[in-house]
Formats: sequence, structure tokens, C-alpha cells
Amino acid sequence: MQDLYEQAPCGFIFTLPDGSFTRVNQTFLDLTGYERHDLVPGARFQDLLTVPSKVFYENQYAPLLRMQGAVKEVAFDLRCKGRPPLPVLMNSVQRLDEGGKPLLVASAIFDARDRRQYERELLAERRKAEQLAAIVAFSSDAILSASPDGDIRSFNRGAERLFGYSGGEIIGRSLRDLLAPAGGEAGWDRLMQELRAGRAVVEDMDGTCKDGDIIEVSTALTPVPGQLREVSGISAVVRDISGRREAERLQQEFLAMASHELRHPVTAIKGYAQLMLRRDIYTERSVETILEQAERLERLIDDLMMAAQIEARRLDLRLVETDLVAEARAAVQQILSTDRPIHLEAVDEPVPVLVDQQRFGQVLTNLLSNAAKYSPAGSEIWVRVARGDGEASIEVSDRGAGIPADALPHLFSRFFRVEATSGGAKGLGLGLYISRQLVEAHGGRIGVESEPGVGSTFTVRLPLRGS
Repeated sequence: MQDLYEQAPCGFIFTLPDGSFTRVNQTFLDLTGYERHDLVPGARFQDLLTVPSKVFYENQYAPLLRMQGAVKEVAFDLRCKGRPPLPVLMNSVQRLDEGGKPLLVASAIFDARDRRQYERELLAERRKAEQLAAIVAFSSDAILSASPDGDIRSFNRGAERLFGYSGGEIIGRSLRDLLAPAGGEAGWDRLMQELRAGRAVVEDMDGTCKDGDIIEVSTALTPVPGQLREVSGISAVVRDISGRREAERLQQEFLAMASHELRHPVTAIKGYAQLMLRRDIYTERSVETILEQAERLERLIDDLMMAAQIEARRLDLRLVETDLVAEARAAVQQILSTDRPIHLEAVDEPVPVLVDQQRFGQVLTNLLSNAAKYSPAGSEIWVRVARGDGEASIEVSDRGAGIPADALPHLFSRFFRVEATSGGAKGLGLGLYISRQLVEAHGGRIGVESEPGVGSTFTVRLPLRGS
């Protein structure tokens, strides 16, 4: 029995009510590295504990033992001799004398290193799972999970925003109520066959929102394997690609429009040059036409280069103080060759602003050119310069075709052209986009008021220098 006690698979210790050792077995000594004479007599169990464990012993363990007479699975960290602290689990029983007073405490000490490591790993995995759950919950993409048959089990906030349903409204319904692959039911059967075969599917399809709107979405469906490698569920990540499709459409339209706009001056230049070469006659009209078309081609290329600089955020402004009235007058003089009279109204005093004269001149030229381009021959164009409330303003008004109300929100977008009013007007749809970007780069803003059949007024506002 003595050998069984000494070589038990756990440490056995006996202590007085104040924690003093009276007896320890060899297993406890092997665990802690102490010799028997280091502990018995005189040493106290609580003195072998790390500071946090000692605080717990005195404030929790000892009072609980006195009150209940026994405690189980109490975790401590023991300070060992010449070794790192040892995590242990302790079960204790209190023995009483005939008068009911505490006489002795018998405790079993278990090595908890493996358990502590397991708890750490479990906690780490739990935190990873919580982080993953938070990522899924707050992801901007719609993330869903479903049963092997496609019944929805979970629905994150991104899915709620995309489809308009709350989780409570949609959980339990079928993925088929939200997603429609090409081919309808046959398309779904094809997808489910792929998933049941353990293969993920990525496909563009239509999504149906709660309000009935149909949106274009990119959907990644992934089978979730079970313990027996069967498909135990389906995960779906859904992303709205309406914006991407619109960008692709605009890109295609732009390429077609740019090809047309760039080809026209090149064709004219080439045609007149060939005509002059064949006839060996250099008429003034031929030379003027070649120069006009070359200048037009140069403007188109400049607009494309400027748009590229804006998109790459490489716009470099060289700001100087200048008079907005003088800038407006210079721009008017540049456009005076048109057959549309331009009137300038301005305050008598200078209107100082801080601008890059070349870039801001481009803005005014764009606005005046548009006014001339979209108004009938002989109609008047007005340019008004004013100051007040810490800002300067310049208006360009025409009596042209005007702009439909539904086009106004898109008017300053890249490559946008109003089909109803463009008629035979040429361009890439970059002028107003560039103008807005340049005005905002100067700390200003640009707006428009328009009425179809009456005309349009573009207004640029800039901070007044020195205000």
C-alpha cells in the first residue's frame, strides 16, 4: 500500500488547515522537483503557488473548502524547483476532529499541462471561429448557407442589404427564390449536380430582391463536406455586379464612340492630303481643313490624357492669384469666332481667385464650347461674373435645347452624353467630367440648371481670394 501511495499516477498531499505540509508522496515530488525535506515539515502549500494562484487560494479556495468540506477541479500554477511553473488540478477533502473543527486536508494533484495546452488551443480556435463569424456577419458581400437541398440556413447583413430581406423572413426558404441561373430549373439542376459531386461553381446569374427588382450578381456556390465526405450543406457568396456590368457597357460604348470620333479627323486629314498629293495643288481650304482636323484630334487626345491624369490622381495645379473677370474675358475672346454672340457681364471691381490659369481656362472653354455646340446659330450666350459671401461665381448661359431632368444627375459623369440633345455634336463625353474634376481640385463646385427647350446655365463657384 505504501508503494501504491508513493507511486500513484497523481500527487497526494496532506496539509494542516493553515496549509502546512504533513505528508507528500513521491509523485508530487517528481512533478515539482522538490525533495521531501524541502516541504515536510514547515513549508506551506500556498507558498508554492504563483502570485495569482496564491491570491485565488486565499480568497476563494480556502473559504470554499471550509464552507463545503470539499472542492473539485481547482486549477493552480505551482512554482517548481528549477523548472517552469506547473499547471495542476486539485481535488481536496477536509477532515474534521470529534469537535467538528478542521483537522486535516487531503488533496490529489493532477498534472494539467496537456489539459492547459488543449484549453489554449480550444480558446484559440474559438476566437478564430468568432472572428470568422464576425467577418461573415459584417461582410459587404452577401454570404448565405443552405442545406444540401438549397434551403437557406443563414443570411448575413450583406445579404440583407443586397436582397432586402431580413434573416427571419428568408431563412427556411429556397435559394431558388433568390437566385436564377441561366436555363431556369434546368440550370439549377445542373448546379446541384456539380455541388453534389463536390465541385464548386462560380457563375453570373440574376438575383431577385424582396421588392421584385432583378439585379445581376456573381455567385460562388461551394459544397460543405460532412464527416462521411457527403455534402452536408452549401455556402454561397453573392456579389452585386450591376456596377461592373454598367462599367463594361460604358467602356464598350466609349470604345465605339472614341473610335468614331478619332477616325473622323484622321480620315479627313488623310483624304485632303491624298487629294493634294494627286493633284499637286495646295489650296488654302485644304490646308485649313487639315489644320482644323489636326487641332480637333489634338483636343480629343488632350481630353483623354487629362481624364487619365485625373483617374490616376496625378493632377498637378500651379496656382496663382488672378482676376476672374480677366479669365472670363480671355475665354470669351477665344470663342468669339463662332456665329453666336457672347455677352460678358461682370462687376466693375476685380474678383481675385487662386487658380491654375491653364486648367481653369480649360473649364471656361469647355463651358463656352458646349453652350455654342448645343444652341442654335444666332442665339445669344451670356457670361456673368459676380462676387459675394466669400466666394466668386461665373455663369455661362445659353438659349439652346436644354437638358432632360433625368440626365442632370449624370451630366458630369465620365463619357456621359445626352442623346436627346447631342444631335450631330461631336465629343467623347469628357468635357463636363474634366471640368467638374478641375473645379473641385481648385476647392470649388460646379452646378447646372436647365429646362428643355429653354436653355441651360452652368455655374462655377470658387473661394474668393483674401476673404
